[in-house]
Amino acid sequence: MQIIILVLLLCLGHTESKSDFDALVEFRNGIKEDPSGHLATSWTTTNSPQSGGCPSNWFGVQCDVGRVTSITLSSMGLVGEINFSALAELEKLRNLSVSHNRLTGVLPRELASMKSLEQLDLSDNLFSGSIPTELTNLGSLVYLNLSSNSFSGIFPLGFRKLGRLTHLDLRANDMSGDVEGCLAELQNLVHVDLSQNAFSGSLGSVSDKSTLVKSIQYLSVSHNKLSGQLFPQGVPLFDSLEVFDASHNQLEGHIPLFNFLVSLRVLRLANNKFSGSPPEALLQESSMVLGDLDLSSNKLEGQIGSITSTSLKSVNISSNKLAGSLPAKVGNCAIIDLSNNMISGNLSSIRNWGNYVEVIDLSSNSLTGTLPSETSLFLRLTSFKVSDNMLQGELPFLLGTYPELKVIDLSFNKLYGSLPLRLFTSSRLSELNLSGNSFTGSIPFPNTQAATPMTSNAHSYAILNYSLVSLDLSNNLLSGSLSAGISAFKSLKLFNIGRNNISGTIPPQINILRSLMFLDLSCNHLEGSIPNNLSEELVGFNISYNNLSGAVPDSLLRFPDSSFHPGNALLVFPDQQSTNVPDLGAKQRHLKPLIRNILIGALVGAISVIILLSLLIYYRASLAKGSRKDADKRSPLMNIFGHQRPADPPPLSLSQNHLLSLGSDHMSPEHGDITLADRGPVKSGRLESPKGEPLAHVISSPQKTERQSPFSLFSSSPHSRGQGSSEQPSAFKVCSPDRLAGDLHLFDNSFVFTAEELSRAPAEIIGRSCHGTTYKATLDNGHVVTVKWLREGITKSKKEFAREAKKLGNIRHPSIISLRGYYWGPREHERLIISDYINEECLTAHLCGMNLLFDLHGDLKSLDASSSNDAWKDTTVEFSK
Repeated sequence: MQIIILVLLLCLGHTESKSDFDALVEFRNGIKEDPSGHLATSWTTTNSPQSGGCPSNWFGVQCDVGRVTSITLSSMGLVGEINFSALAELEKLRNLSVSHNRLTGVLPRELASMKSLEQLDLSDNLFSGSIPTELTNLGSLVYLNLSSNSFSGIFPLGFRKLGRLTHLDLRANDMSGDVEGCLAELQNLVHVDLSQNAFSGSLGSVSDKSTLVKSIQYLSVSHNKLSGQLFPQGVPLFDSLEVFDASHNQLEGHIPLFNFLVSLRVLRLANNKFSGSPPEALLQESSMVLGDLDLSSNKLEGQIGSITSTSLKSVNISSNKLAGSLPAKVGNCAIIDLSNNMISGNLSSIRNWGNYVEVIDLSSNSLTGTLPSETSLFLRLTSFKVSDNMLQGELPFLLGTYPELKVIDLSFNKLYGSLPLRLFTSSRLSELNLSGNSFTGSIPFPNTQAATPMTSNAHSYAILNYSLVSLDLSNNLLSGSLSAGISAFKSLKLFNIGRNNISGTIPPQINILRSLMFLDLSCNHLEGSIPNNLSEELVGFNISYNNLSGAVPDSLLRFPDSSFHPGNALLVFPDQQSTNVPDLGAKQRHLKPLIRNILIGALVGAISVIILLSLLIYYRASLAKGSRKDADKRSPLMNIFGHQRPADPPPLSLSQNHLLSLGSDHMSPEHGDITLADRGPVKSGRLESPKGEPLAHVISSPQKTERQSPFSLFSSSPHSRGQGSSEQPSAFKVCSPDRLAGDLHLFDNSFVFTAEELSRAPAEIIGRSCHGTTYKATLDNGHVVTVKWLREGITKSKKEFAREAKKLGNIRHPSIISLRGYYWGPREHERLIISDYINEECLTAHLCGMNLLFDLHGDLKSLDASSSNDAWKDTTVEFSK
């Protein structure tokens, strides 16, 4: 009898082992691709099972007492569909991990039969469908990770039954439901990540009574649709909470105090709608161990005082409405990001920030002063960004000597002087952006001939391996030529020197830069041919507005015509070359002197005609001006809004308490999406307002409009240049106001006027264009300004408009009319740009100082002065993209 019972037990054990083996075989049959080959070589039927029938020699399979207890196939690149119903037969399975593959399938209800399952990791795959409620019957489950899949539906009820569950990760799915209900279902968990889903609701009901508050260490609900206030009844007393992330939601109100969370190390509340001032307790020395604070992209106001916390290492309060001056001290912070605020004052405050700072970003504020030049500061500094401010002075030589500095961005300031060589010979510097300043002189590229393997020791030769990856020197006053030293930057990916005065030829050594992806040499005075064999990695290329000639290499023909033109009239494309004329090269060499002589003769003749026409226009305009002055004495001018100027206007104060809010994304382009205004000239004539007719009626009448496409730095469309305007009638939808009720911003205090003065200023139309109407306005004190009324529907948002206006207001050049300020009204059509009025009838008269005794040399200088600034003619188009 005992023998019979023993035989039955052995048969039963054999049957159970065989079911595990069959389940694994069925699982393997669902795998379609196995890049590593581990399953193909080990998961075979010929590979006989061991350990009592369990295939423990199969890759990723572990057995215990003849049963499969663990399957680990993570990060193998597997492709296929998992048959979970087959795996449900593995009743002793405790661990199933198939993360980081490309597996598909849905979770079936049969998973509830896997009572022994403790760890289930399906993260980073392509699973879909809803999470079945039966999953909550896995009472032994401790670790559940379903992140980075396509699971959808409502968060299932019943998770409170999983008493042993400590880790739940549903990140990056499409789950939904009320977040309060979800958290109420979770008890005794240590790690909860519900981020990047579609959960809604608020966190108002989370209280001290919840068992989750006692155990939770990591809680992330970021990138959802949460709203309302954050913990309106006060922050619960989380005993062990170390990381709390509620960023990228729609939470509002004041940021609550986190004073008593003694374990909190990371607090992230970025990209919400919080208002008020940042809690001072988060920045002060206390019993907290907070090390990472992110309050960026909210609506916080006020001033940041001194940061005295000794535990804070990273502080990000960028993209808010902070004002006042910079904090006097930053404690032991390594990362300080206060960019895109309204902070003013002198940059010299950072001298007291100590040597713990590694990253400083103060871009897009209103800081003044000069750059620090102390030798003992910022010994650990790796990134220094203060772009889009009002800094002045020259670059200190010591800026390139900081031992760890890798990123420098000083773009769009008022810096001047020459470029220090030390910046270009740093072995660590990888990104250098000095665009939008007034630097002069030549570019100090390293001298590649100074150290070679034949003439120098190994150390001198090694210093030629520079790490510069991005170099942007555009929009400056640099001159000289490009030297062969550019070949020293073999890692360079972005090189932009557009809008300078660089002359000479493009050095052939530029083809050594095999990693180059973006190249912009536009708006200079380069001559000669385009080098062959440029980097095959190029995705952005612009050499327009130069004097290049010769054949265009075949490798560059993939770029649009706007990458080469306007300018470069002598460039030859393959489709322009004739194949029917023998010995074409010899004939071209013979015709070159003749063509040159014809061009010189035509140029001299054209200049003579221009001079004569200028004299004639000036003479007639002078007569017409005299006639208009007589008419003005008989009939008063209407003001800019079409209303008579009052005899005794009431006083009105101009508020300038709020500063411009500027953006910081202009240097984070993807693939060089840096847009510039179209360089096509905007034609406008001098128009007179009909006598006796209110000017408001003239403004409200239909106007011709032209929609211009933005000119891309690297891939602008050829259709955006040289085309006739597509004209359509349009009119303002509302009548002009009696007075200006919006915000008037002036860029300097050389002369100040109020919005009331501007609204009643007598004005006359002096021109119309596709962007609006231009007026000559006379203020109460007799000062004359030019007012550009922008057409409705073409301006950007107020923030973008203010940022562009501030940039243009900072430009100073002898041949550019300076902007005095701008006005932003409550209605869409009330957008004004204010600049100085030039009382000349033509550009030549203004540049020559009203000297009518022209000579050829003087006129050539005038033409050169005007043509050298063609790049600036279209700057106002930035307001109307």
